[in-house]
Amino acid sequence: MELFRYTRDMYGQETLQGISWDLLPVFVGIAAAVIAVHYAYCAFMSAKKK
Repeated sequence: MELFRYTRDMYGQETLQGISWDLLPVFVGIAAAVIAVHYAYCAFMSAKKK
């Protein structure tokens, strides 16, 4: 699985064509997990102060 896609231009040099979309679900899942953990942490700390 490639993260970046490269092509060759008319002079034979490698150029960046774009970013692969294959890993998008992985990053969305990680972001959702970070948000959920942060929410749980804030809720726990708020309940502890009361």
